[in-house]
Amino acid sequence: MITRLFAVALILIGLVACDEVGVPGFETPSAPSGIRGTVVLGPTCAVESTPGANDPVPCLTPYSAQLVVLDGENAVAARVTSGADGSFTVDLAPGDYIVTPASGTDSYPIANPVSVTVVNGQYAQIEVNYDTGIR
Repeated sequence: MITRLFAVALILIGLVACDEVGVPGFETPSAPSGIRGTVVLGPTCAVESTPGANDPVPCLTPYSAQLVVLDGENAVAARVTSGADGSFTVDLAPGDYIVTPASGTDSYPIANPVSVTVVNGQYAQIEVNYDTGIR
């Protein structure tokens, strides 16, 4: 019985030691992380009146847009296109990023870059707001 416990203890110590030392082929994958977001376009109608209680955010609609994700050194880390529902997901390593619209020739719609920090094992949530210029 003691021999069996001793053998199990040695195996466990060996597994932990291999993981700590970083033995090739015995790597623990990191949990997935990245950015999940929504792209909205607005206003899509004239906003002359103040929104009512039942319409707190007037004239916004989901928007399919091409986005560029820049890392902390302004290098392109990823490119992503939001779906017709405005949603997008991009897998990224933990770090600081800037999500910016892909450059285009049109002056509208326009969107400001969004800064985001990705934490290991989590997806940061952001919203990218494109302005139509309608007033």
